[in-house]
Order: sequence, then structure tokens, then C-alpha cells
Amino acid sequence: MTSRRLVPWGILPRYLARQLFRPFLIGFCVVTFLLSLDFLLDYLDLFLGKGIPFPTVARLFVLGLGWMVALSVPCGVLVAILMSFGQMSQDNEITALRASGVNPFHTMLPALFLSVLAAVGLTLFNNYALPETNYAFANLVAQIHRIRPTAQIQEGVFVDDYAGYDLFIRRLDDRTGEMRGILIIDASENRKSPRTILARSGRLRYLSGQNAISMRLVDGEIHEADPGAADGRYRILEFEEQTMVLEGSGNALDRAIHRSRGQREMSVSDMKAKITALEDELRDFQAQVDSSLASLGVQDPAEIPSLAAERDRPSGLRGLVAWVRGLFGSDPEPTPEPAEVDFDRRRKIEELRVRLVQTESVTKRIDQYRVEIQKKFSIPFACIVFVLVGAPLGMKARRGGVTIGFLSVAFFLFYYLCLIGGEQLADRGHVAPWIAMWLPNLILGVAGAALTYRLGTSGFSIASRRKAKA
Repeated sequence: MTSRRLVPWGILPRYLARQLFRPFLIGFCVVTFLLSLDFLLDYLDLFLGKGIPFPTVARLFVLGLGWMVALSVPCGVLVAILMSFGQMSQDNEITALRASGVNPFHTMLPALFLSVLAAVGLTLFNNYALPETNYAFANLVAQIHRIRPTAQIQEGVFVDDYAGYDLFIRRLDDRTGEMRGILIIDASENRKSPRTILARSGRLRYLSGQNAISMRLVDGEIHEADPGAADGRYRILEFEEQTMVLEGSGNALDRAIHRSRGQREMSVSDMKAKITALEDELRDFQAQVDSSLASLGVQDPAEIPSLAAERDRPSGLRGLVAWVRGLFGSDPEPTPEPAEVDFDRRRKIEELRVRLVQTESVTKRIDQYRVEIQKKFSIPFACIVFVLVGAPLGMKARRGGVTIGFLSVAFFLFYYLCLIGGEQLADRGHVAPWIAMWLPNLILGVAGAALTYRLGTSGFSIASRRKAKA
């Protein structure tokens, strides 16, 4: 009753909410800025170097913030908890609450409630808003390349983005699109004997109607093998102006605009539907694998290497002679061509290998979708975990500044590295997706629960001792 009169519960939540708001904004903005710092240079280059309009670059920047927000919110919660409870401890407010009979865990309850709200909001954002921003970001990048093809070209670097062509440009004016010192290796018609095209200058533009890239070349030469010569001679053709159409090069741009969504551009329901379709496909491949194994008379795919070696291994007396000749360094007798039945067996082995590769590929795709599903929930749940860890440590730190900053960076780096490493392991099938995505939360959650329990019991002991003395 004393605690209720001295610290009304309606006042404490409002006070903590005001205390948490400013540090949360600071942590959120700082982490978002750090994550976007690497991309700011690319955005500035698009605007200043490539001549892309500022509204387009600004829209690209805003859309690119989606995945950063998903990481910045938990880190902002961590910074807010550490700074707020550290300041309260430094101002002896935690001590005053304990002296009034308020358990420190009860002091954390408003922060836990706010963290649950943040986790729910971030989950909704990850499931509905983030896929749309990622999809819009990818489409906008494709549209920029479509309007200005030179935006994806760097001078002094070989570019192989165009199917059948390798492009090298010595000088490039990104604003006008004019290119100088052009070298093109054209292997679209004959990969064994490609044409080499040199030009003093040129310009690229996208042909929307023909779904291709047009390159206007000025003052150049074409070096190619003479198709009419049998002795390998080549010919040189000079031209003053020529227009090349890179056939099929625009398909990549159109596919980028009209492509299907990837894992990070889909909601949970969409990914579950995709997983169901992939599981049906996986069952079909597995049935084909079982059928191939049965036709070969084996049960384990690990026996495939020994099966493949059977056709080249001589048997009986010929096998003994070949072994002796190999022992003394002599070349074994040439193996005769396998019989028709051996050819059919080899074909079945190769088909089995193809089915196993397909099965492995589909399994990896399923794991990738499951990783993304777990990630949509595990990252928001970190908001709650960071309260359990940050509040007890903030109460014990008693000072802000370097200590709070170090703890924030240390916990965030640990969580981020575990998240990235777990994602890579899950994508490769080494660990289950839910373990990979929830392991950082489990580790920090157990540590936070232990710290919170110790803090709560110490609070009760202090209050009980004070009452006993009274």
C-alpha cells in the first residue's frame, strides 16, 4: 500500500515513457544513419555524377530505408532502456523507488509493455510494409537503368551485364551519356571466334519497343575472322558511324521490372504458399530419386561414386593383369567400350545425379523462405529481449556516456553477427531456420531473465530489511 501511495502507477508509466522517447529517437536515428552511410555515397554519385534527378534519388533513398528500420528499432529500444534506467539510477530514483517498497521489476513493467507494442508494430511493418518497399526499391533501380543505361556502367572496368557482349569504356560522361574509347567483344553469334569492335565515341539508349539496348558508335573499326578464309585470316572493317543493337540486353531490365517477387519482397502468407508449392515439387523429385535408386539396385545415394566407377574397372583375369601392370608402373590395357547395358546404367546414374541436385536446390530454397519467415518475428522480439537485458544493466551502470555506448554497441554487434551468421548457416542447411534466427534471442533472453530475477530478489530483500528495522 505504501508503494501505491508514494508512486502511483499512473504516474510511473507516463514518466518512463517520457524518459524513453528521446533516447529511442537518438539510437534509432544514429543506427539508421550508420547503416545508410555506405549507400549515401552511391546515392550522391547518382545525383551528382550520373545526373539522376534529385526526386528520384530521394525516393530511392527512402525506399532503401525499409530494411534499415527493421534493425534500427530494436537497437533504438536498447539505447533508450540503457540510457533511461542508467539516468534514473544515477539520479537515485531507483534507490528511492526501492526505499518506497517498489520492486525493480515493477519499474520495468511499463518499459516491457512499450517494448511489446514496438515488437507488434515492427512485426506488422516487416510483414506488410517492408516487402512492398523492397519490391518498389528493386523496380526503381531497374527503371533508372532503363532510362539511363550508363548508370550501371563504370569507366575503365569491363562490363558483362549484356548477354553475349563484354564492354569496356575508357571515358564516360554520366550526365550526357557520351562514351569515349570504346572496346566491345561481341560473342553473341560465335563464342569461339568473337568480333572485336573499337570506336572513338558512342552513346547508349534503351529501346523500349524493341526490348533492347541501342549503341551508336562513331569512328571505329571491326576486327573479325574472315568467314570465307580457310587459313584463319581476319579482316578489318572501318566505319564512320554505326548503330549496334544489343539483342536481348533489354530483357534483363524488363525482367527486373516485371519479375516475380523474391523472399524479402513477400509477406508471410505468400511465403507459406510458396513453400507449399516447393514442397510438392520436392516430393516429386524425391519420388524420382527413389525410383532411380530402385532401378539401380541401391538404397543410398552415397553409393553413386562406386557405381560410376564400375564401368571402368576391369574384372576377373583382366582385372588381375591390370592390377599387376599398375603395380610395376606399366600402363594398363585400354578398356573396351562399355556395352549397351553399361551405357543405359550410366545414363540412369547421371539422371540420378541431376535429380539429387534438383532436390538439394529446392530444399535450399525452402530453407531460405523459412529463414525469412522466422526473421520477420525474431527481430521484433529482440525489442522485448533488450529490455530484459538493458534495464538491469542500466540500473547497475549508474552512468551514461561511454558505458552506455559501449554496452549498446556490444549487444547490437553480438545480435547482428549472430543473425547474419545464423542466416548463412540456415541457407546452407547446416542448422534449422528457427534455431538460426532465434538463437540470439534465446541467449540474450536467458541472460536478461537471470539479471531481472536477481534484480527483483535484491529489491525484495532490501525492502524486507528496511521493514524489519522499522
